[in-house]
Formats: sequence, structure tokens, C-alpha cells
Amino acid sequence: MKHYFKKNMILLFSTIILTGLIGFELILPCQTAAVVDGTTIENELDESQLNENIPDEGLDEGGLEGEELQEEEPIVIDENMKFAYLTFDDGPSPKVTPQILDILKEYNIKATFFVIGNLAEKHPDILLRIQEEGHLIGNHTYSHNYKEIYSHPQKLMADIEKTEEVFASILGTEYRRSRFVRFPGGSFGEKLRPFRQAVEEMGYTSIDWNVVNGDAEGMHVSPKKQLIRLQETLQDKKEAIILMHDSNTKQTTVDALPDLIEYILSQGYIFNTLEESRF
Repeated sequence: MKHYFKKNMILLFSTIILTGLIGFELILPCQTAAVVDGTTIENELDESQLNENIPDEGLDEGGLEGEELQEEEPIVIDENMKFAYLTFDDGPSPKVTPQILDILKEYNIKATFFVIGNLAEKHPDILLRIQEEGHLIGNHTYSHNYKEIYSHPQKLMADIEKTEEVFASILGTEYRRSRFVRFPGGSFGEKLRPFRQAVEEMGYTSIDWNVVNGDAEGMHVSPKKQLIRLQETLQDKKEAIILMHDSNTKQTTVDALPDLIEYILSQGYIFNTLEESRF
């Protein structure tokens, strides 16, 4: 009896152990597969399956679930556009400059004023008005004294820097240093090369002109003559930098200005300050 019971117990324990081993083998592969599931599956996927969630460049608008494909319109630059830059030297003057500003306001045109430093000191209110009405202020030296400023490049630079100090004292924190300088008489010629280099080394751009109204060719050049000189020198230039003057002796420039503007407009030009130029 005892022998029979012992035999049955051995069989029972053997069955339990065998069942546990089989269960362990069945469970273990599943657990191992779960740990490496991502790697295993990814290695078995072909290229088309891996890319199934990447939007196809060839999808039509309906495949983007409400998102619409929008093509950006290309920016077209009209190579035929022409720009005119009205520039006024030798001011500000109490008689002429305010009249010029009135005309520019009437036409909604912004211009560039190359200002003499010592005149700005005398007429700070006009300098302020130039800035407040959106015109560009350029540097035309402090003294406008040819003999002094062209005796040495450093003399010219000292005159220019003195003018900047005047501008800053009048215009305050809103004033940004002038980028453009116009040499009295222009910066043309080999003799002035060292002067041009000195100006450029200090971060300025010296700017001359390629169109004139002729108001510097005499004391009182008639409006008719000014229009003729403008027409002769404009000649359909793509960028026309027009030299004029706003000193107290240039009343005829005021008288001519509306007709000059009308002619320039009739030739298809757009007005701008030099700050908007490509110089």
C-alpha cells in the first residue's frame, strides 16, 4: 500500500514538473519577442512598408485631409522700372527750403537733403522738419570751404564728423548717422581719390549725381532753362540722381520744381530717397 502511494506521488510530481517546463518554454519565446518586437518587425518590413506614413509628393489636394497645397507666387522684378532721386545741396535756408518741402509734400515725394553743418546750427527747426516729413538727411560737410576741407583727407573727415555731431544734437535719439556724404563740388577725379578712400574707410558712401537741372550754372537760372537741362541729362537713365540746390539764392529752383517733377513722372520714374537706392 505504501509502495503504491509512493509510486503515485512520484508520477504526480513528475507530471507537475513536466507541465511547468512546457509552460515555461511556451511563455518565454513570447516574452522575448515582445522585447525585441520593434526591431524584429522593422527588419522584416520592405521599403514600401517603411515609407507608408511618409506623404507622397504626388498626392493630390484631397489626400491631405483638408490641407490645401498652395504655390507661392514668384516675385517678379520689373527690369524696366526707373527710379529718380531728388537731391538738394547747400541748405537748409529759411527762404527756399520750406517752399521745397511744401512742394514735395503736395506730391508726396521723399527727397534727400545734403545739409551743411553750420547752416543746420542756424536753422535747426528746418532740419527737424526735413526729418519729421520723412526725407533723408545727408552730410555736405560743416564749412563747405573748399580750400580747407581739400587740403588733406583728415581735414575733410573732421568737417564731416563735426556735421554729424550737429545733426545728433538737433535731431536727438531718433537720428541715425548719415550713410551718405556729398563732397562740395563732387568727388570726381583722381585728385580726390585719397579723400574718397578716407570717407569709405569711415563707413560713409560718397554720392555724386548723373542728372542736373542746371541751377548751379548761374545765379538765377530760369525755370525753362532748368527743364531743358533736366531733359538733356535725364536721357531715360534707370537710376537718376538729380542735383539741385536749396540755398537762399535758388528761388528759381522752387519755381521750376513742379514742372521738373511733372516731367520726371511723365517719363515713368518712381521717386525715392537714396536710402532706397542700390548705391
